[in-house]
Amino acid sequence: MMNDKLNTRIRESAMLDIWDEISTDEEVAYLTEHSAEAAETMVAYMRGLPFLPGPRLTPVRPVVLRDEVRIRMEEASAGLVKLIERACWSLTDDPAVLRDMVGLSENQVPLLNAGGPAAERERAGLLARPDVVIQEGRPKFLECNFGTADAGPTAAHQLTAAYASMYRTFDKRRRRPGAHEPFAGRMELFNRLCIEQGLPRKVAVLGTLREENVDDSRYFNIEPEYLRSHGFESRFFEPEEFARCSPDDKWSVVINAFISGEWRRMGIPLAGARRAYETAMVASPDSGRVLSSKLILAWLSEGKFRLSAGDAALVDESIPWTRLLGSHSVVHQGREQSATELALRRRENLVLKPIGAFGGHGVLLGRHTDPEEWRSKVQTAASDGGHIIQELVEADHLAADFHDAHAGKVVRHQVSYVLGPYIVGGKPSGYMVRHAPSVSPSIVNFDRGASFNLGI
Repeated sequence: MMNDKLNTRIRESAMLDIWDEISTDEEVAYLTEHSAEAAETMVAYMRGLPFLPGPRLTPVRPVVLRDEVRIRMEEASAGLVKLIERACWSLTDDPAVLRDMVGLSENQVPLLNAGGPAAERERAGLLARPDVVIQEGRPKFLECNFGTADAGPTAAHQLTAAYASMYRTFDKRRRRPGAHEPFAGRMELFNRLCIEQGLPRKVAVLGTLREENVDDSRYFNIEPEYLRSHGFESRFFEPEEFARCSPDDKWSVVINAFISGEWRRMGIPLAGARRAYETAMVASPDSGRVLSSKLILAWLSEGKFRLSAGDAALVDESIPWTRLLGSHSVVHQGREQSATELALRRRENLVLKPIGAFGGHGVLLGRHTDPEEWRSKVQTAASDGGHIIQELVEADHLAADFHDAHAGKVVRHQVSYVLGPYIVGGKPSGYMVRHAPSVSPSIVNFDRGASFNLGI
């Protein structure tokens, strides 16, 4: 059993997670006595995937939210995805015009409209993952990401297998009514798309081992293997290989496991990807990246759109105060003032984010940034018009268990976290967790030592 000191820390910090309420005495004993073995299991299942746990701290059990918190998060996430789609396509039916409106460049989405504007609009929102924290039991959306260039579903599949092999409690919980898993939701979507178009169940995964954080083809082959086990024809292609496919070798759906703008930056030819856009249903085309612009949350937060009562309530409850940074005036807490002066004065309470970045790149938390550096960054960002400022959310506490390789035992740390619920074809499909040990809010990305974990 865990000692009294650890139990005290549980009561003080684990306000969201209920693992200790549902796990068995045998599972607690296993984790306490065999955490190194648990860590070895986790690493073995994650072998070949990007974002492996760091060498010192390995998460060794899942994050478990109370059902009422999880369901509220999932329902709000599905509502946000639909709202973003409705709001953006109410502005224009041309994805290229929307690209310009949300502050992205052609270089960031070079394949936009390669499959036609109608396909871009229809499929932009099929695969989405908001970034969420929980405050007083309610979801708060930090941003919303659309697209398939996400290691999360593959990691979720592997983590599910790892945890199921170790914990009966986990396996029982994942099989309960209302539980979801990303691969299952994606398979249902791909099956629906094929049926609607009268096409065979053929799904290609398009990616490359030249990606900077991928060095094992296993990463791209796990989902095709899953799909084949459920009656699909499926395989992984490098872009040049897809470009050489015979005209008779047609694929119904393509999972674009890449960001086209990154391929352009890396000098990877886009001919194979363009062919995929022109000949198949790309699961989430470049318009997904357009819908991911952080400027859209600023528009929703400031009331740019006429919303229904339900949508307005969702925005008021779930989106932190967010505005475009510039020389213009904004209203904050009922007072009109310069956006730049507000950002400088309220450094401790604000986050600065590039509109089109992803993975936490370029994000600054004011309270963790030197005042002079913050001033310089804010002034530069206000001039270039490519950043938002967002109210820092003080999230409910979350604790997680890790095997500490230095200490040789299981340790519990309070973590900064981001929940990533998957919304696939408009439906909840499980959620991931990124977390990093921290006693105060911090940027949670892999470059700064965060770990992938699974929510259940």
